[in-house]
Amino acid sequence: MTIPDTFRPSGQGYVVDLMLMRLGRWLRLMGQDVANPESESDWEIRDQAKREHRTVITRDRRLWQSCLKMEWPCILIRSSQIEEQLLEMAKTGLPLLLDPQRCTLCNEPLEQMAQGREQWRCRRCDKLYWRGSHWRKMEEMLEKIGSRREEDWGSGQKK
Repeated sequence: MTIPDTFRPSGQGYVVDLMLMRLGRWLRLMGQDVANPESESDWEIRDQAKREHRTVITRDRRLWQSCLKMEWPCILIRSSQIEEQLLEMAKTGLPLLLDPQRCTLCNEPLEQMAQGREQWRCRRCDKLYWRGSHWRKMEEMLEKIGSRREEDWGSGQKK
C-alpha cells in the first residue's frame, strides 16, 4: 500500500473502483465520504478523484501506478477479503468504529430519525438504518480487526 506523505484519513474523501464497492459500503458505515465510481475506466476514476478532491482506493495496479505518476493520492488494496481490506485501511490510520454518517448505497448524508433513537434515513434514496442485532456483529468484526492491527504493530509488522 502506498500512501503519499500528504495523506490524512480524517476528513478525507475517497473514490473506490468497481472491485472495492463492498469496502466502500463498509467505509461509509464507518463515517467516511466514499464516492462510487462514475465509470469503470481507470482514467475516468482518476479524473473523478481529481475533480472531487478524493483519494483513490483500488485493487488495480495500473490505476494505482497511473495515480502515482500524476502524484495523486491513491491507496492500493492487496486483499480480496473484506476483513483484510479493512485491516489495510486501518493501517492507514482510519478508525475502526461504526459511525453512520452516509448512505451505504449512494453516499448521501444520513439524517437521524426520532430524537434519542438510533435510526437514520438517507435523504436521497430513503434507505433506513438502525442499530439492531446485526450492528453488534459488525462491531465485533471491527474489534477483531483492530486487535490484529495492534498485534501487527506490537510485533513490528507496520505493513
